[in-house]
Amino acid sequence: MRYTFILFVFFLCVLQGCSQKPEPLKKVSEARPLMGTVIRLDMCVDSSKVKAARKAYDEAWLRLEDISWRMNVYDKRSDLSKIHQAKSMMVTTSADTYDIIRRSINYSKMTRGAFDITIWPLLKLWRDYQDRNTEPSILEIREVKKNIGSDMIELWGNNQLKLKSPETQLDLGGIAKGYSIDEVAKIFRDAGFEHFHIDAGGDIYVGGFNCAGQPWRIGIRHPKELGKIIGVVELSNQALTTSGNYEQYIEINDKKFSHIINPQTGYPQERVVSASVIAPSAEEADVFSTALTVLSTEEGEAFINGLNPRYASLVFVENALNQLEEYPSKHFKKYQIKH
Repeated sequence: MRYTFILFVFFLCVLQGCSQKPEPLKKVSEARPLMGTVIRLDMCVDSSKVKAARKAYDEAWLRLEDISWRMNVYDKRSDLSKIHQAKSMMVTTSADTYDIIRRSINYSKMTRGAFDITIWPLLKLWRDYQDRNTEPSILEIREVKKNIGSDMIELWGNNQLKLKSPETQLDLGGIAKGYSIDEVAKIFRDAGFEHFHIDAGGDIYVGGFNCAGQPWRIGIRHPKELGKIIGVVELSNQALTTSGNYEQYIEINDKKFSHIINPQTGYPQERVVSASVIAPSAEEADVFSTALTVLSTEEGEAFINGLNPRYASLVFVENALNQLEEYPSKHFKKYQIKH
């Protein structure tokens, strides 16, 4: 009789379902102005873990604020300011700043110099001449370029480094934001949260799935039309960043130049209006999207295609007729969806 009852319950479960549907995940969001933009953190959690999520947010904001001032070239307390004030003398930095500089040297080698954190003297030169409303001369650019290149940095271990020239200066603007996003993702995962969306002014990393249990959908902004989306990708545990000229530029004599300077020529890059990169980490996406605005479309495509399928890119170039030409990498269509 007992076994008959158990079988009856089993078949009833099969027909009607023994368990209730899992409770839908709750979206928890916070946003703050930081790093010259607005950073938004979204997390999908069950209702019993909202308090724990808020605690993870507190830790994330502290970490972001710490990175923000220590890697800021404008902050006099920062590691970069210490390096620049030391001129070509040895200086000790924080461990993560040292590691970022070390990785940046490797990225520079990977991209054949298209990504270069020693670009700051050239950026300053062009901004100074923007104030004068004239372009720097070829000779001035050539002189500044003597102090540009990752080989101008000497790493001595134990978080110690020195610059070979007192005129060499560093800018971590092309990597620090991506690194900070990855740090937040690590904090969330260490706290037991797998499903989240981090947006730092358009530099995005998504963990797991959205609150409906689907891959995250991310729009790629139109490089010429403000507020318009030109493409949509579906991602999980990946980053998407876009570098381009649509938000920042240098203006001299009513002519707009890209704010991204080509380290190899010393001049603002011209043809690429935007480069979007999908990568496993926000740091890599940040670095490679900057590099792809400097490399030719052929070089950039070959570089991304030479990586594994978790990397993809979409580059837009403006031709002589002011028309946009689209250059997707080999694996981009794998992530692209119709919208």
